[in-house]
Amino acid sequence: MRHPPDPPPRIAAARAAALRLLLALIVPLAASAASASVQPPAGAQRLAQAGRLGADGSITAVKLPFEQAAAGSEVPQQVHLLVQADLGPAPSGQALYVPGLLAHARVALNGQPLEDDLAHAAEPLPRSVHRIRLLRLPDGLLRDGRNTLDIDLAGTPRVGLSPLQIGPVGVLEREHEARVLGVVIGPAVVAAIMVCLGLCVLTLWARQRRDPAHAYFGVAAVGWGLHTLWTVLPWSPLSGMHYAVVWTALYSAFVILLVVFSLRFSGWVRPRLERVLWGLMLAAVPLLYAAAALGRLEAATEAWRAGCIALVAVAVVLVMARALRRRDVGGLLMMAAGAVSLAFGARDWWVAHAGADNNPAYLTPYAGLLFVALVSWMLIDGYVRAARELERANATLEARVAAAGAALHAALADMRRAKEAAEAADRAKTQFFAAASHDLRQPLHALRLNLAALPRAGLPLPVRAGLQRMRASLAVLGSMFEALLDLSRIETGSVVPEPVPFDLGALLHRLGDEIAPLAERRGLRLVLREGPAPRTRHALADPLLLERVLRNLLTNALQNTERGGLLLRWRLDTAGRRWQLGVWDTGHGIPQHEQARVFDEFYQADLQAGRRRDGLGLGLAIVRRLSELMDLRVALVSRPGRGTRVTLSVPAAAAPQRHAAAPAAPAPLPDGACIAVLEDDDAVRDAMLSLLHSWQCRAVAAADTPALLAAWRSSGMPPVDALVADYHLRGGDDGLRAIDALRTAWAEPALPALIVTGETAPQRLAPLAASGAAWLAKPLDPDRLKVWLAQALQARPVPPPAAGGQQEST
Repeated sequence: MRHPPDPPPRIAAARAAALRLLLALIVPLAASAASASVQPPAGAQRLAQAGRLGADGSITAVKLPFEQAAAGSEVPQQVHLLVQADLGPAPSGQALYVPGLLAHARVALNGQPLEDDLAHAAEPLPRSVHRIRLLRLPDGLLRDGRNTLDIDLAGTPRVGLSPLQIGPVGVLEREHEARVLGVVIGPAVVAAIMVCLGLCVLTLWARQRRDPAHAYFGVAAVGWGLHTLWTVLPWSPLSGMHYAVVWTALYSAFVILLVVFSLRFSGWVRPRLERVLWGLMLAAVPLLYAAAALGRLEAATEAWRAGCIALVAVAVVLVMARALRRRDVGGLLMMAAGAVSLAFGARDWWVAHAGADNNPAYLTPYAGLLFVALVSWMLIDGYVRAARELERANATLEARVAAAGAALHAALADMRRAKEAAEAADRAKTQFFAAASHDLRQPLHALRLNLAALPRAGLPLPVRAGLQRMRASLAVLGSMFEALLDLSRIETGSVVPEPVPFDLGALLHRLGDEIAPLAERRGLRLVLREGPAPRTRHALADPLLLERVLRNLLTNALQNTERGGLLLRWRLDTAGRRWQLGVWDTGHGIPQHEQARVFDEFYQADLQAGRRRDGLGLGLAIVRRLSELMDLRVALVSRPGRGTRVTLSVPAAAAPQRHAAAPAAPAPLPDGACIAVLEDDDAVRDAMLSLLHSWQCRAVAAADTPALLAAWRSSGMPPVDALVADYHLRGGDDGLRAIDALRTAWAEPALPALIVTGETAPQRLAPLAASGAAWLAKPLDPDRLKVWLAQALQARPVPPPAAGGQQEST
C-alpha cells in the first residue's frame, strides 16, 4: 500500500482532535458496558447468594452467577433456587432486575408467581434482550424485612442465572436501559456501521482493483459486523455445537483478515506468513468439529480465540513500530485501533474464561469504531489530496490550454500552408500534364492521320512491313492516351453505367477470340472455361463497361505472363444470383506488400527487375473505377512465382423478353461528301485533308471560323454534310462555339458535328461532357472517324432543294 506524505500541521491537529473526540465517546460507553453488572446503583441491593433446593427438600448454598450444564443431554436441565432479600419497613415501588437469565424461568415472590415461562423449556435458550429482565414487584406481595424469591430454571443444554438486583423501579429501569444499550443496541449499531463501511470499501476496490489490502479490510469489516449482529440478535439460525463452531470460525476469519490488512498497512508484506494465516482461517471449522467429537469443544473455542488475540498482539507491535517510525495520522489511528482492539479482545476473553458474568457486555464490537475512524480518515485524506492535486492542475490548466491552443493554431497554420503548397503543386502538375498531353497528342494525331492516308496497295513488302510496325506502335501509344482519357471521363462523371440484361457467354467468347491471337504471338495459351450448365446465361450490368473491365484484366495478365497461359472462367453461384468471373495467369505473381497498390493509378508492381512494360499502369486502376461505378466486387489473390487470380462478381439476370435487332453496319461514305474541318494546327489540318481525300471526300479546312467560311465561299459554297472541329482553337475560341456559329451561318441547325480534342484534365472535359456533343479523343483512330462520318451522313435528313444553291445566312 502506498502511504502519502505527512499533512500540514493544522490538518494534523484537526485530525488529532477528531481522534480524541472519538475516543472520548468510545471509552465511556465501553466502560459503562463493562461495569454495568459489577456494582449496583445507589438505592438498590445486589443479591449474589442463593439456595438450591434439592429433590429431597434440602437446601444447598450457591453463589451467583450460577450455571449448570449437562453435555450431550437432550433433556432440559431443571434447577430450583431460593433467594432471600431483606427490605426495610413498608417497602413499595420495588423491582427485580436480572442482568443475565440463561433459562426459561418461573419467578415467584413470597409464594406468589410473578412470571412463568417453563412451558417453553424445550425451546432454545433466551438470547439478546430476552436475557436481560426487569420485573416489577407488586406492593401487595412485599413484606417488611425478609422476602423470598423462588426461581425455577429450565433449559437445554444449560441453565444460568446472574446476580440479582432489587430496588426502586426508577433506579433499576435506568440500569436496565443502560444494560440493553451497552450489550445489545450499541453493538448492533456499530455492527451496521461496520457492514456499510465494509461494503463501501469493497465497492471502491471493485472499481479500481489496485490494492488487495482494501479488499481484505472490506471483507473483514463485513464479517465483523455480521458476527456482532449474530451475537446480539434475539434468534439464531444455529444452536448447540454448530453455533459454537461457526461463531468461533467467523470470529477468527475477520480477525485474520484485519491482521493481514494491518501488516500490509505497516509495509510488512510476507506472502508465506499470509498463506499460513489463510490456512489457519480455512482450518478453523474442521479443527473445531474435531474437538467437538472429542468432547473438548469449549476448551478448543477458548484456545482458538486466545490464538487470534495473540495474532492481534503481533500485528499491534508491528503497527506501533511503523507509527513511531513515520509519525503520521494514519499510523497513529491504526496503532490506536489495534491497541484498543487488543485490550477489548483480551478483556472479553478473560470475562468469558473466568465466568464472572453469564451475560457479559462484550467490548470488542466498540473497537470497530476506531477502524471506522481509520478508514474514514484514509478516504477523506485521499479525497483532500486528490482535490488539492486537482486545484493545482486547474491552476496551470489555463496556461497549458493556452499553450496547447497556440501550438494547435501553429500546427493548423503549417498544415494549411502545406495543403496550399500541395494543391498548388498538384495544379501545376495537372496543368503541365494536360499541356504535355495535348502537345504530345497533336503530332501523334497528325502522324496517325497521315499514315492512314497512305495507299496500301502497290507498295514493296519491306515498306508495307514498316508501315505495319508503325501502325502497331501508334496503336500502343493510342491505348495509353485512351487510358488517360478513360480516367478523365470517370472523374468528370461522363461515364454513367446503363445496366441491361445481356448474354454473358457471348461477350466472353468474343473477348476470347480477340485476345487469343495476341496470346499465341507471345507463345501463350488462352483457355475459356464455363461452369456447370447454368440456369441463365445472362448478366445484369453495363455490357460495354464490363467488356472494358475484362479486356483490361486479360491484357494485364497477358503483359505479365512469359510462359504458361491464361484462364478465363465463369460460373453461376449455387443460389443462381451472381456470376463469378475469374482471370488466372501463370506470371511472376505480386508480392504481398504490393497487392493493395496495384489498383492505384500509374502504379506497376516490381515483378522482375529490368523487365520492360507496356502501358502507364492504368489498366487495373480503370478496372477498380469502373467496378465501383457498376457496384461490382473485385478481389485479387497472388502468389509470387505461381501467378495471379482476379475475380469479379456480377449479378445474374433472367433472359430478356425480346431481343433488339442488331444494328446495321454503317453504309460506306458517299463519294463527293463535303466535310468541313476546323483545325488550328497546320500539320493536323493537312493530314486530315489528305485522309478525307483518300476516302473520296471533298474537304474544306481552315484554322478558325472566319477563315473556314472564306475557304467555303472560295470553293463555290458546296453543301456541307458534316463538320469536324478541334476543341481548343486559337484566340481563346473553342469548337463548341464555332460549331454553333457555323450552323447559324449555314442555316443548318442539325448539321452533324464532331469535336476532336487532346484534353485529358477532368475540369476541362466537364463542359464538353455537359454539352452532349459527339467527341473523340486525339490521337484519333481513322477507322472510328470513318464510322462516325458514315453513321452521321446516313442519319442526316435530306435538305429540301433551294433555288440557286445553298446561300450563306445573313
